[in-house]
Amino acid sequence: MIKRGNYFSLLLFVFIAACKTVPFQVKDGKTARELFRYNQSVEFLQKEFNAERDPIKQQKIAFQLGDSYRKFNDYANAEKWYKKSIELNAGEQALFQLGMMQKQQEKYEEAFKSFEQYQRIAGGGFEGRKQMNQCRDAIEWKKNFTRIQVRNLEALNTPNLDYTLVPFKQLFVLSSTREQALGNNHDEWTGDKFTDLFIADKTGDKFSSPVNFGGTINTAYHESSVTFSADFKEMYFVRCIADEQKTNQYDHIYYSAFNNEHWTEPLKIDPFADTVNVRDPFLSRDGKFLFVSADAVGGFGETDLYILAKNDTGWGNPQSLGGSINTPYSERFPWLDEKGNLYFSSNGLAGMGGLDVFKATRTKSGYKDPVNLKSPINSGADDFAFWIDKYKPANGDDTILYAGYLSSNRIGGKGGDDIYRFEEKWMNLFVLRGKVMEKNFENPENPDSKVLGLKGLPKAKVELKSTDDKVIATATTDTAGKFVFKLEAETDYKVTASKGGYFSNNSFVTSKGKRHQDSTIIRIYTEIELEKIFTQKMLVIPNIYYDYDKATLRPESKLVLDSITIFFKENPDLKIELGSHTDSRGSDAYNLKLSQARAQSAVDYLISKGVPAETLQAKGYGETKLANNCGNGAKCSEEDHQKNRRTTFRVISAKLNIESVEPENIIVDPEMQEREKQDDK
Repeated sequence: MIKRGNYFSLLLFVFIAACKTVPFQVKDGKTARELFRYNQSVEFLQKEFNAERDPIKQQKIAFQLGDSYRKFNDYANAEKWYKKSIELNAGEQALFQLGMMQKQQEKYEEAFKSFEQYQRIAGGGFEGRKQMNQCRDAIEWKKNFTRIQVRNLEALNTPNLDYTLVPFKQLFVLSSTREQALGNNHDEWTGDKFTDLFIADKTGDKFSSPVNFGGTINTAYHESSVTFSADFKEMYFVRCIADEQKTNQYDHIYYSAFNNEHWTEPLKIDPFADTVNVRDPFLSRDGKFLFVSADAVGGFGETDLYILAKNDTGWGNPQSLGGSINTPYSERFPWLDEKGNLYFSSNGLAGMGGLDVFKATRTKSGYKDPVNLKSPINSGADDFAFWIDKYKPANGDDTILYAGYLSSNRIGGKGGDDIYRFEEKWMNLFVLRGKVMEKNFENPENPDSKVLGLKGLPKAKVELKSTDDKVIATATTDTAGKFVFKLEAETDYKVTASKGGYFSNNSFVTSKGKRHQDSTIIRIYTEIELEKIFTQKMLVIPNIYYDYDKATLRPESKLVLDSITIFFKENPDLKIELGSHTDSRGSDAYNLKLSQARAQSAVDYLISKGVPAETLQAKGYGETKLANNCGNGAKCSEEDHQKNRRTTFRVISAKLNIESVEPENIIVDPEMQEREKQDDK
C-alpha cells in the first residue's frame, strides 16, 4: 500500500499522492477522492451536487467539494463549498474548516466570526479559542510597521509550482512542476507534472529563465528540495520513485557527487525505515550534520524535524529536535543561519494561517524558543523554504540591511507556490512634531502683566511649505498646541503658524543629514511662538536711521527691513504706516519733504521685496515728533540728532499700534560726527 504524506500546500511537500500514475478509470467523486485524485474529484462532485435533490446528500457532497479544493489549496473555492455545506446544515467541522480557509486568505475578521460560531456550537474548547487568538494576532501583525519588503520573483515563477530556491555556485537551483519537467506523467493529487530541479542564472537583480538541471538527477518522477555542500561537489535531494514491485513510493533522500565531469548516479540514504517519508534536507556548512523532516512513527506529530550526524560509515541515527520545536502538527524546511540559529516552518505553532516561518535560538543542548517572523515574511497561506543571503549592509550607502528568499502560495502570486525575495530596507520615516505657543500672562487681558511662561495654542493653522512657499500639507493644532507632519528625506522646509487675533510666524526645519541606519523613525521638533494682538500694544521693532540730509537707506537699514519682510507678507490683513522723521535742523517745510522721501524709500524697498503695495503707506512727519529735546536752537550732540533721523512703524487698520522703538546701539552718521568734532575745536 502506498503511504501518502500530509499535504499543506501545492509546494509538493510530499511529492503528491503517488509517485507513479495508476491505470484506473475514475467514474465518480468518491473514487477519485479515495485515490487521492483531488483535482479530478471536483469535476465529478460538482456534477453530482447539481444532480442531487436530497439536501442531506447535497450537504455531504458540498463538504467533500470544500475538502477537495482545500487539499490542493484552492482556498476561495474551498470557502465557497464549506459555506454551501453550512447553509445545508453541516456541523461544526464545516464551520472550523470555513474559518481555516478564510484565515488562509487573510480574511481574519471573517475567520474570527466563523471560529466564534464554531465555539458556540462545539460548546467551547481549546482549538476554537486558539484560532480566534491567532486571528487577533495576525490582524495586529499586519498593522505593525515593518521595514521588510517582499516581492515576487516573476522571472522564476510560473502558473505551476515553483519553490525551494537554493544557491549553487554563482547560480540558483529551484524545484518546479513547470512544463519543462521531464516525462509526461501528471500528479493525480493536483494535476501538475511531476517535480524536477531547475537551474537559473542571476545578473544583478535579474534572474534568467530556469532550465532543467538535466539527466542523472532528474527523472520522469519527483525530484525536489536540494541542498549542496559548501564546495558544491555534493548534493542531497528528495526523490519519490516506485521500486520494481511498485510498492515503495515514499519520499527518500538521495545523494550524488560531482566528479569534475558530471553528477554521479544518485544513491538513496536510509536513516529511516523505507515506509517513512523523508524530506527537506539541509546540510550544515561544515558538512557534519544533515537536517530533515520525516513522518516517522513515534514522533511528536504529523511531520517532525530531525538531525543526523556524520560518522565514519555515513550518517548516524536520526535524533529528534524535541518538543521545543516539534508539535502534533507539521514542522518542515529546516535551515541554519551563520550563527547556527534554526529557521523552519510549522503549522502547529501560533501563526497566521498555514505554514509560518519561525526562528529558534541555538543552545548547547539543541534549539528553543521558536519565534514567529510575522508579517510580511509570513502570510495567511503557506510560507516556507526561508534562507538569508545578506546579513548587513555592504557600506554606508547600502540601503539593504538584510535579505534572502522564501517560498509561498500567498495571495497575489503568479502560480501555486512562488519564490519571493525579502529585503529589510534602510528606511527612515521623518516625522516633524511641533508645538504652537503663546505667552502665558498672569492677567490674560493685560499684556503688561507678568509673563508666566509659554503655553500651547490650540486650533492654530499650521502649514508645511517648501522653501519657495508652496504649501505641502496643513494641520490644526490640538488642545495642547501640538501638530505632526511627515517629511521627505534630505529636504528643507518652512513651517508657518497662524490664528485669528495673532501675528503669523515661521520656523525653518530640515531633514538633511539626519538619515540613520539604526533608527526607523527620525523625529524632528520645532516650536513656533505667536504674538497675540492686543489693543494699543506696542511692538518692538528696531528703527531705521538715515544720514544727515539724505533719504537713501543705509546698508544696516536694509538688513532691518529684510528681517521683517516675512512679517509683512504673512500678515496681509494689516495695513502698516511707515513714518519717517528728521532732526530739527533746517526749515519745517524742507524737513517735511525730506521725511516723506525717507518714508517712501523704505516703502519702495519693501515693495521690491514682494510686500504688497496696498498694505504699506508712507508718511513724513518732518521734525514734528522729535524723539528727544533737540528742538530748534537747542545744543545737542550729533548722537542726539541721529536719534531723530528715523523711520517708525505703526498699524493703522487694526486695533493695534506697532511703534518702533529705539535700539540700544545707534549708528551715528560718521560724516556728521567728524563735523561735530571740528565744531567743538
